Amino acid sequence: MYRTRAYAELKYAHLLPRALTVLRSVGESELIQSWSNLVEELSAAEPAWSKILTHYHRFFMLVAENSWSDGIINLVLESDNTFSRYSAQSGADVAGTEPVLADLAARDLNLLQEISRFTPSRLQALARSRFELSKDEENASYLSSTPLAPEHWPHWEQSHARTDSDLAADSKNPNRAASTSPQSSARLWLKHMRENLYTEFRQASSWDKALPALAEYFHHLGFGVCNNFLAFRWRQDHTSPLEGVANPDSIQLEQLIGLEREKGIVTENTDSFLEGRPANNIILYGNRGTGKSSMVKALLQAYASRGLRLVELGKSDLSAFPQAYRLLADIPLKFIIFIDDLSFDETEPEYKALKTLLEGGLAAKPHNVLIYATSNRRHLVKENFAERQGDEINVRDSMEEKLSLADRFGITVTFPAPAQEDYLRIVEGLALQRNLDINPADLRQLALRWEMWHNGRSGRSARQFIDHLTAQLSKHQV
Repeated sequence: MYRTRAYAELKYAHLLPRALTVLRSVGESELIQSWSNLVEELSAAEPAWSKILTHYHRFFMLVAENSWSDGIINLVLESDNTFSRYSAQSGADVAGTEPVLADLAARDLNLLQEISRFTPSRLQALARSRFELSKDEENASYLSSTPLAPEHWPHWEQSHARTDSDLAADSKNPNRAASTSPQSSARLWLKHMRENLYTEFRQASSWDKALPALAEYFHHLGFGVCNNFLAFRWRQDHTSPLEGVANPDSIQLEQLIGLEREKGIVTENTDSFLEGRPANNIILYGNRGTGKSSMVKALLQAYASRGLRLVELGKSDLSAFPQAYRLLADIPLKFIIFIDDLSFDETEPEYKALKTLLEGGLAAKPHNVLIYATSNRRHLVKENFAERQGDEINVRDSMEEKLSLADRFGITVTFPAPAQEDYLRIVEGLALQRNLDINPADLRQLALRWEMWHNGRSGRSARQFIDHLTAQLSKHQV
């Protein structure tokens, strides 16, 4: 009787992914498919144990790093489907505005919960019962006395990486997690939001009860790859051009010492952008190492919780702007396309295409996308002396053509190289942030020696000096 029940259980389990509708892509994932292949072979009239061994251990390795149920929830969060897209636009009240869609999603969540109950240990027990039926076969009889028998298969139900009490403590003290992890504060915030949703699912008697929290999650964090990452690289030749950056630069705006004026201009424009008011594209211009790129990357730490995301796009991918605009326009988040070290030689025609995209194209720009670019050239396009020769009108036209690219950014923020006292103020500020125990006069002397023998005076040089000094002081304290 038990064997018959086990066979029926396996047949039922095999059908579960095939009944998914709105969340069908979850059932087609590698994780669920590896589970489904195992269940299908176990429920066969004559199980092939060589296939079962392959399927089980493949499934086990896919699920071993997380709990089985959390792995399934993670697939739901990262899926791009009708429900996640609608929720991203409309918020938690999907049941009120699209009841049919909400009912389908709720049904799918309960089906996925049923799948989650077929854990590795439960599958192992079901395999053992099926194994008993085939003991008369030569192979099965041999396997019963070896480590390959089902009772010897590896299994565990790994506990959740963070407990609910951990999350409660973090919610009372957001800096608690940041003090024990090298991840950026923005990344920790995203992880916290994700784990809060996991808790909603764990505490729900049935997963459909977590539907409003899931819809709200999509509304605040987007759908698909966007709700698992804060920063992206554009990969033109990939099937999915948005490639998530697992650990974006953790630099904070507070660490950019001596750039109060520049910081004020950039943050004021970014605030306007996030609040839905008119905002400009920005070109950040200055010598190398003066903090241009750091300024843009630091915005992520300050504004991620308000919906800001960064997309790094290389100069070679400027032709992808129309595609990027179309893709990002459908996501209810705010995106800054970040182009680092932007400049053109006179023979590169791409600058004319960029100029058109910035302001002169026929299609309207998405309201949720801005461009922030850095450059070592004030006017972005390289000039040469020959262009200044000849007819005055032609010279003026040529110059205006090249100057108009920078003009179309709307705002130009200049980052000057620091004077000596400004450089020393940056050094002192960074040393204070690192809590370095050093005499102020010695600090200044060492900092001046560093800039003389290394990369001159700049914010980058100051940070490199402090990194070096931190290592030296730590070595002497050991």
